[in-house]
Amino acid sequence: MADARITDLEQLLDLFGRQETAIAELVHLALREQKALIHSDYAAIHEISDQMLAVAATIDRLDGERAELTSRLGNPESLDELLPLADSLGIEGFGEARERLLSEATDLRRAQEQNASLILNAVRLRERWLALVAGMAAPTYGAAGQQELHRGRGLMSRSA
Repeated sequence: MADARITDLEQLLDLFGRQETAIAELVHLALREQKALIHSDYAAIHEISDQMLAVAATIDRLDGERAELTSRLGNPESLDELLPLADSLGIEGFGEARERLLSEATDLRRAQEQNASLILNAVRLRERWLALVAGMAAPTYGAAGQQELHRGRGLMSRSA
């Protein structure tokens, strides 16, 4: 029984390493995506997105493996519960691997939040440019709380 748990914990430790590598790759891709977003390099954005989807599929597969391994270890509510078991069975590095994995996940979250902000700002800028080109001023709210569009001066002379 202990041998099976040792094997499962060793496999889980190896899995953490593979997940850490995959998440680190996603962080790298997210940072490349930031540069592509800043430079409006749509071809690079598309290519990087495809690569990110492939890595995400790998992470999904690894999560399935992790769920299977943890179910054999008694379905702990968190991986923290496995630390004492790993220590008692002489499996070293379990806690450190878990911490590195969490650190990579945090880095990924930050990079993706920055990318989302860049995308949102690009959309807002595009909307403002379209409104400016269309000769419309920014919408305001009228007395009834409804948005009202006011004619702006625009970029083109109507008399030309």
